[in-house]
Amino acid sequence: MSIGEHRPLGRTLWDTTQTVNRAFEHRLAEAGGNRAVWFIFLALARGTHTTQRDLARTVGITDATLTHHLTALEQRGLVTRTRDEHDRRVQRLAFTPEGRAAFERMRKAAIDYDRVLRAALGDDVELVLDALQRLAATAEEPAD
Repeated sequence: MSIGEHRPLGRTLWDTTQTVNRAFEHRLAEAGGNRAVWFIFLALARGTHTTQRDLARTVGITDATLTHHLTALEQRGLVTRTRDEHDRRVQRLAFTPEGRAAFERMRKAAIDYDRVLRAALGDDVELVLDALQRLAATAEEPAD
């Protein structure tokens, strides 16, 4: 069967995560976005990450990768970058009206997909969420 006659939990979590991520990515694409843009927009929409460096740190990507994404978003007319008047090294980020509309389309897709996932779990949603939190809490952090 598998390791110790049980289905390996780590592998099952990985496979499930990949399947759910692919389906989520597809829904975001239908809404005109992708997962990277979604995370950038989500952080930007929260309003607490208005500098490029802070946003990169929050999203968990390098400054260079964020610059690549922001350049594409700016070229599409979805965000603006302006230099801070007090510190020219800092770039301030903001949605354009088109960017806000794109975020709302992706937000709707994310909410709709969350409903699909919750419906699949039915009354077990809280049980699954609790189990995932316990797994995360007991997972070993990699050594430095």
